[in-house]
Amino acid sequence: MFYDAGMKSAGPGRLIRMRVKRLEKFITRLKRMPAVRNSHLCVGLDSDYTRIPDFIKKGRTVQDALFSFNRMIIEETWDLAVAYKINVSFYSLHGDAGLSALARTNRYVRERVPETPILADVKRSEIGSAVRMVAVELFDRLGFDGVMVTPWFGVDTLKDFLVDDTKGVVVYVHDSNPSAVEIQDLLLADGRRVYEVVAEKVAGEWNLNGNVFAEGGATYPEALRKIRRIVGDEMPLLVAGVGPQGGTLSALDGLFGNGGRRLLVNSSRGVIFAGVAENDADYRRSVRSAAQTLRERLLAMAGGIGK
Repeated sequence: MFYDAGMKSAGPGRLIRMRVKRLEKFITRLKRMPAVRNSHLCVGLDSDYTRIPDFIKKGRTVQDALFSFNRMIIEETWDLAVAYKINVSFYSLHGDAGLSALARTNRYVRERVPETPILADVKRSEIGSAVRMVAVELFDRLGFDGVMVTPWFGVDTLKDFLVDDTKGVVVYVHDSNPSAVEIQDLLLADGRRVYEVVAEKVAGEWNLNGNVFAEGGATYPEALRKIRRIVGDEMPLLVAGVGPQGGTLSALDGLFGNGGRRLLVNSSRGVIFAGVAENDADYRRSVRSAAQTLRERLLAMAGGIGK
């Protein structure tokens, strides 16, 4: 079965995007969402099949179980989430069944909450014509609004994504994993760290079309603060690593940007696997409660969201 989130054929070897109307700029949508949702919460749909509760998996195929679980999470978080971030590896692991579930999930988000951006957490760095292939895969076939890339190949990784300003590009500036410092914190001859140079490029020469923003890890508070200083208060900043990875909310103090509206804080396991109940109603309540609690704590830190 061919997975597809919004493409139609226009003859052999040719695909065209299905759009009802000209979409607005990605960055405009993203910046508006914290005020729309009164939230900073980005929900990560990293749906590990082995952790999906049995009451969902029972009697369902892998594809149907993954989609049913994601639909439940979206139903309980849509009004709290400023974006959804999805690690594609949790789906590609299952081959076509997993990717079909992913495409169905993205279609469901578009149908239910079309204003909410969906980010592809793929850590993909390609060059040359391969970048265009990735764009077709992620944007057209799987239905994502933004792609998360590593900066190792420089601007060649980004430039084919910059053409369409209705799509976003998130650059991993400083990751949350323990060994990130091995490369990202290397000290250069001029006194800067590698991640600081990347942040400068994200804020400047790489942001050619205004659709690029930065990602940093809450597990490295000092680096996160430096990233915010470099990219400024207007650029959105996506933060990972809060919760099970060891990052604390205190690392976010003072980083919310203009009007308290320029920080997106991702939570995956802390929300989607908050439930331990083996029935639908109780599991939903646990997910909803975890999402609401994190949202309220972030709002308190931000001092509210300016209009």
